[in-house]
Amino acid sequence: MKHRFGWAALAGLLAISSVGAKEPLRLDASTDATAEASWKAMHEEASPEQKQKLALAMLKINLAGTHSAHDAARDPALQTLGITGIKDKVSGMTAEEIIALADRVSTITAEPARD
Repeated sequence: MKHRFGWAALAGLLAISSVGAKEPLRLDASTDATAEASWKAMHEEASPEQKQKLALAMLKINLAGTHSAHDAARDPALQTLGITGIKDKVSGMTAEEIIALADRVSTITAEPARD
């Protein structure tokens, strides 16, 4: 009897602890609209520091492979830098994964604004 109660209590504790655990948002890139909406939700959920990192990551991923401002100015795809331009590259990623990707693929250097 005590053995059954112990397993039931353990199962209950595991169920309760998993209810409180919140999964990080992942970017839904199935359409431009869903990408924009999930990007906005991801941005709203982020801390002020992470918001800066996310904005910078989006810029860095958009500009990956660009070697100069001249290249960027001549590329029509880079005239409006946003999540839709990179949605296929970051589809299903969390904020942390997007930031890590930007660090790996970026060919530019930039720093977040200082207080």
